[in-house]
Amino acid sequence: MAISRSNLPTLLRAYLFLGSFVLVAVAFAYSYSWVRKVNEESAAISQLLARFVAASALEAADNPELGEIFSDVVKPSDLPIILTDRAGRPFVWNNIGIDRHAIEIEEISHWDPGEPAPAVLQRILDRMEEFDRIHDPIPIRFEGTDKDFGYVHYGERKLAAELRRIPLMQLGVIAVFIALGYLGYRSVKTSEQRAIWIGLAKETAHQLGSPISSLLGWVEVLRERVSEAQEAAGDESAPQVELPSIFVSEVLAEMEDDADRLSKIAKRFGQVGSVPRLETSDIVPIVSSAARYLQRRLPHLKKEIEIQEAYDVVPRVNVNEELMEWVIENVLKNAVDATRSGGVIKVSVVHDHKTESVEIRITDEGRGMSASEARQVFSPGFSTKGRGWGLGLTLAKRIIEDYHGGKIWVERTALGKGTTFVIAFPV
Repeated sequence: MAISRSNLPTLLRAYLFLGSFVLVAVAFAYSYSWVRKVNEESAAISQLLARFVAASALEAADNPELGEIFSDVVKPSDLPIILTDRAGRPFVWNNIGIDRHAIEIEEISHWDPGEPAPAVLQRILDRMEEFDRIHDPIPIRFEGTDKDFGYVHYGERKLAAELRRIPLMQLGVIAVFIALGYLGYRSVKTSEQRAIWIGLAKETAHQLGSPISSLLGWVEVLRERVSEAQEAAGDESAPQVELPSIFVSEVLAEMEDDADRLSKIAKRFGQVGSVPRLETSDIVPIVSSAARYLQRRLPHLKKEIEIQEAYDVVPRVNVNEELMEWVIENVLKNAVDATRSGGVIKVSVVHDHKTESVEIRITDEGRGMSASEARQVFSPGFSTKGRGWGLGLTLAKRIIEDYHGGKIWVERTALGKGTTFVIAFPV
């Protein structure tokens, strides 16, 4: 996939996620390898201890010194162990959760393995079956013979069980962090989407407000002129009056412009959320049209601001005219709001041969922004204006970067020294 300015943020997020996943996987594999090694060592020690028990059990009964060693080794160990005779009757057990005096050895010796076992004995036998599923029992033999006297049944030490749970705990912790990260991401995205939809609704009302107000104004002008004509004719109920053709033509032209403006706004909002159709066009007339529209609106905004235009001959680029004009109007409107009466706004279109791109540059003499404000200027809901809702530049960034494969950024800004926005399109 070719790396462009439009898909660079997505690639960075993907690489960040992939890098985090690789780091977690490496850390998990490394810790798991050590857990496995320690677990293997614990299993080897358990087997060694079980073999020691098997080899010394008979001798320990006759040799006091060996018996003391046997007691010192076996009793402090956490190895679950059961010693049985050849018939499977347990006569010694340790660390199985059952007291060694819970049942008398005499009762066990009289028990027939073919008969049901007493409750306590059955619990011991159940543990013995659990041990045999993990490890094969080790026979206890007389020295120098192949005759089995009994068997050593042993399970896992607590350390081995705890070590085996460590990878599961790690996976659990990772899953919790992933879940929290996902929930946090969803929360941020939900808040961002909510801010966008609220702002979009307000932006719609704002965009529609101007042409609708203008149309209502022209209707009121027509009504006043008709009343004046009726008064001049001396008949306020006259069904027909004459109005100057120049006046009627002017009003109709203005109303037609307002109707076209409403149609253009409807087209713009109709393309939000869908992939717009791009056409190879000259960007200069689009920028010039937006600048002239704002210039005509300045008297209504009660501001005396000069918009200076300078356009080079530039290559044609792939754009959607309606959306691009909307972007330029948004950026220019911010520049107008930030600039005091008597200020100048410079609009230019140039061909940057170094980057092989067409750049639209809009510079104002407004209040400017701090470094932190400049970093947040394209974030949904952020606005330096007390009455703003912080959506215009967010939509502009999406239109430029997601739809057109271009780039929009703040090139220069400083408090009290104005701001320069740059919009670039690849040639």
